[in-house]
Amino acid sequence: MKKPLNKLIVPLFALLFFVVSCNQEQKSENEVSTPQEAVLSAWNESGEWVQKLSLSPNQVIRNAAWGQDMESLKDTLELAESQPEKGKSYTLYFDDTDLNFSDITYIPNDQNKLQEIDFDIFVESGEEVQPLMDHWKVYLDAKFGPSEIKGKQILWTKDKNTRILLENVSTPKDPGIKISFKAAH
Repeated sequence: MKKPLNKLIVPLFALLFFVVSCNQEQKSENEVSTPQEAVLSAWNESGEWVQKLSLSPNQVIRNAAWGQDMESLKDTLELAESQPEKGKSYTLYFDDTDLNFSDITYIPNDQNKLQEIDFDIFVESGEEVQPLMDHWKVYLDAKFGPSEIKGKQILWTKDKNTRILLENVSTPKDPGIKISFKAAH
C-alpha cells in the first residue's frame, strides 16, 4: 500500500511546484504592467489640453527622447512668431480665439541634442489655470512619481532621467502656466 502512495506524492509535488511557478510568473507580469497602466489611465483622464500638448504617454513628452538629434524632431505645428536663440518654438492653438494656446520650445545642448522642452500655456480666463494645473499634476505624478511643492512651483525630481517644473505664471492680463521638462544630468 505504501508504494502506490509514494508514486502519487512525487507527481503531486511536481504539479504543485509547476502551478506555484506559473502564478509567480503571472504576478510578475502584472506588477510590470501596473505602472504603465496607471500612466495610460492618468493620461486618458488628463483632458483634451494635456493630451494635445503631450501627444501620448510614450517617451518623455511629445514623443521626444532626451539626447535625440534636433534635426530628427518632426513637430507638425506651425512655427511660433518668435524663435529662441537656440532651438525651435512652435505654437499649438486650442481653439479659434487666439486666447487659448501654447508655445512649445525645444532646446538643444551644445551637440544639438534635445535637452529641454518648455511649454508656455495661455488661457482665456484665470479660472481655467488651476484645473489645467491639476490635470497636469495628476498625469505627471503617475508618470514621473510624486511631486513636491516649493512655493508657487510644483517639482518632479525623483525620475532618474527627467526634471519637471510646473508653475502658475498668470498675470492679470495673461493667465497661464509654464511647464519645463529638462534632461537630468
